[in-house]
Amino acid sequence: MILKKQIIDLMALPRQAKESGIDHFRQQLLHYLLLGFAIFGCIAYLPSIYYSVLYKFYGIAFLDTLILGGVFLLAIKQQISFFNKSLGLLSLFYILGVGLLIFLGPNGAGFLWLLMFSIMTGVLLGMRPALVSLGINLVTLLVLSLFVHNRALPWQQLQLDPIAIWIVVGVNFICINAVAALSVAFLINKIAQMVQAEKKGRIRLEDEIKTRIQAETQNKELLRKLYHSQKMEALGTLAGGVAHDFNNILGAILGYAELSLLDLDKPHPVYENLEHICQATERGKGIVHQILSFSRQTPSHKEACDLCQIIRECVNFFKIALPGTIELTTSLPDTPLLVLADKTKLFQVIMNLLTNAMHAIELDHDKKKGKISLGAKFFPIAQKKPEFTSLEPGNYIELTVEDTGCGIQKNEIPRIFEPYFTTKEIGKGTGMGLSIAHGIIRDHGGKIMISSVPGKGSCFMVYLACHTPLTIMEKTEEIETDPRGKGTILFVDDEPELVEIYTRFLENFGYQVIGFTDPLAAKERFEKTPFFFDIVITDKKMPGLTGDLLAIAIKKINPDIPMILCSGFTELSDENIFDKILIKPVSSQMLAEQIQNLSATAEI
Repeated sequence: MILKKQIIDLMALPRQAKESGIDHFRQQLLHYLLLGFAIFGCIAYLPSIYYSVLYKFYGIAFLDTLILGGVFLLAIKQQISFFNKSLGLLSLFYILGVGLLIFLGPNGAGFLWLLMFSIMTGVLLGMRPALVSLGINLVTLLVLSLFVHNRALPWQQLQLDPIAIWIVVGVNFICINAVAALSVAFLINKIAQMVQAEKKGRIRLEDEIKTRIQAETQNKELLRKLYHSQKMEALGTLAGGVAHDFNNILGAILGYAELSLLDLDKPHPVYENLEHICQATERGKGIVHQILSFSRQTPSHKEACDLCQIIRECVNFFKIALPGTIELTTSLPDTPLLVLADKTKLFQVIMNLLTNAMHAIELDHDKKKGKISLGAKFFPIAQKKPEFTSLEPGNYIELTVEDTGCGIQKNEIPRIFEPYFTTKEIGKGTGMGLSIAHGIIRDHGGKIMISSVPGKGSCFMVYLACHTPLTIMEKTEEIETDPRGKGTILFVDDEPELVEIYTRFLENFGYQVIGFTDPLAAKERFEKTPFFFDIVITDKKMPGLTGDLLAIAIKKINPDIPMILCSGFTELSDENIFDKILIKPVSSQMLAEQIQNLSATAEI
């Protein structure tokens, strides 16, 4: 078995060198040289010994035995370094060449082995060692020339004019040796330089890429750019068109329901049903707004909001996609948990964490069922703690999302918030959910942490600063205001139903309304009597002329006239054009109140 292992180790190629490809090539070449030398040396050894003894060349027999033994030693000893093996093999070449020159002279293969010594020095060790080998060969020939001059070498007894032969062959050998060895050494050296330069360039490029990635991951701008990628922009365009049409439908439903409520008294049995229709329309409006927020860039609008209310909305929305095998439980206090945050983005954080928990449970094929626990509570931090290094002492709210899924491996936890890093199956996620959640929480001055046990589940903990001390908020009765007013309103929308509904509403509140479904016709009507109207209400996406362009044209004629945009899809630039932006569907009460506020400001 030991012999078999040694043979396998002898035949095995060396492992890939870490330094460069040329070093690996040299290691392979040395391996093949030793292997070939050992094999063919054994074949040539027996006849060489036979004839050496026959003709009484005992020195050559000793030399062949010494060289073959040295080759086997270098081939078998794997622990010898590449450099030492190279020196050993080159020394054998040199010894064999000098020995053959001493015993056989120019008629033997001594010059060939010295040439091999010089060439292989350049191949294995490089240019400078090749020059050294040339110098060694030259000194060797000069020393041997002294012995030839004194006729002190054995082979000279068999030659008629040994000195002349030695000079001729020696001079030619030096020339050939210099040309061959230096050419090969220069070529190998140049290749090594090119490989090294290529490697340095690749390493430099990799370092630059790593540095850039590290810098960009620390930059909040990267998160914004990744979040608003081309795919999301395309989805935003699609969602905008869907929102426009769907909000018009919701607006018509809400409008007709509210008109019906005006004609009924509260004791009527249909009154409560109509109120439920209005409430459902408002929820549908919120869902469309969330879809738009996920798919397009929206300015961060932070306000005091109740985290418990946001969680309840998320739960209602998330239950639509939740399979029956997963149980979702919530644990919320009775008192509000106030935070200063962007509601839409907090909604997105919670939805991402819930979706991640659902996928973690689905990935654990050994479990048929799973459980997700969602909760929030008051969490004071009295002093600096190692786990909360980025948070100042104060009052915080802890949001937890815990699942009984597959868990996360310990070595993967530091990477879970990296963009595009995911452990999910193809089609289950893009690796952006946790990255986006981390960026949003950091933008809100909070912190997100995780604890996980592989095979048991994970728990994400989000910490957000309290906006005010947690106290029981006393409910105050809303003071109903009278939304009635007076004035002439230009109402423009490409949906005839909405024009009819809001015209009837606003007239019921005391306004005179002139409605148009064609924005070009509305523009012409305004140009004829620019000071006849007190306020303009318009949709945005309309055929022929969009609402923002209509507003710009009207403002050029009458810069002081108040403008209200009533649309399901808005952009950041609309804030610079309109005095007020309302997202469809808009209730009649809200629209009347906004008109009243603008009218008071403009002193209609």
